[in-house]
Amino acid sequence: MTIVVFAACDRNTPILEQMDMAENLMNTKPDSALTLLKNIPVTNRKSKEIAARYALLKSMALDKNYIDTTTFDVLQPAIDHYLKKGSPDEKLRTYYYQGRIYQNQGDDDSAMQSFLNAIELRQKVTDSLVLAHTFVAQGTLYFKQYKTNEFIRNNLEAAKLYGVIGKDIFEIKSYTNALDGYIILNDKSAADSLLSICQSLVKKHPNGEAYLFSSYLSYTINFGSPKEIKELLTEYKDIELTNDDAMNIAQGYSKIGEYDKAMNILAGISPAAFTMNSLKYASVKFNILDEQGKYKEALHSYKEFSAMLERYQSELIFQKTPMIF
Repeated sequence: MTIVVFAACDRNTPILEQMDMAENLMNTKPDSALTLLKNIPVTNRKSKEIAARYALLKSMALDKNYIDTTTFDVLQPAIDHYLKKGSPDEKLRTYYYQGRIYQNQGDDDSAMQSFLNAIELRQKVTDSLVLAHTFVAQGTLYFKQYKTNEFIRNNLEAAKLYGVIGKDIFEIKSYTNALDGYIILNDKSAADSLLSICQSLVKKHPNGEAYLFSSYLSYTINFGSPKEIKELLTEYKDIELTNDDAMNIAQGYSKIGEYDKAMNILAGISPAAFTMNSLKYASVKFNILDEQGKYKEALHSYKEFSAMLERYQSELIFQKTPMIF
């Protein structure tokens, strides 16, 4: 029996070494990690333990290479093995990537349940990075549900974890997410506090400034004086903008009475129908038309917004997963 065990271990040693190399490269060179994993033959992955580890590592590599998958073909061996016999960290990672696949499928209920299961392990796990990623991913689901307080809470939890393990850019991104939440809630005091934290972090880590821009833009347009808004719009008038930033800029021009500029910016935006971007677009357009005194057009825009909002909310009603943990 001993001879058989040693023989099996000896056969698996090259495979285990390749997987160790892939795991070590995962955060710094995910493309190389994925290549290494793809080069391990299927015939060498027959044991449940090796198949489970391979499945989890490849799911991680695909995710880190921004390759979204909507099937469980790769991850299933990890689900079958680790969720029954895995360590807390192995279960955490499996639940996280299971949730990400459900998100890619558009199955928010199942994704939320996977993230809930993962976060229940928070006191037992050592993988703070994946735990933080889980808080962020769950937060995006809360945001879609208009659960802004929960969205803020999750991102603050994630930011603290990222800060402890030295993931500075992720820390800044999570704090700016929470800042966006406080802006939505119109909580200037809390927003001021987080903006100060973000600005301090960006001074230490200038690469994070790109992630602060959108939040600072939104903060200034919501809480700034007309003079501050105008100065900001003048400074950034020629830069390339995302649709969300462009809508904020349009809202800013509307607040300082430059309605034609606001409408010209909106004219260049075509958000996909029945999404949060389309809801924001319709809301901003309605406000601009209303400020202009174009009440007939404003009413039409408001009706469009109401119809989209009603459809969006009706879809949320069918999501049955509890949104608390």
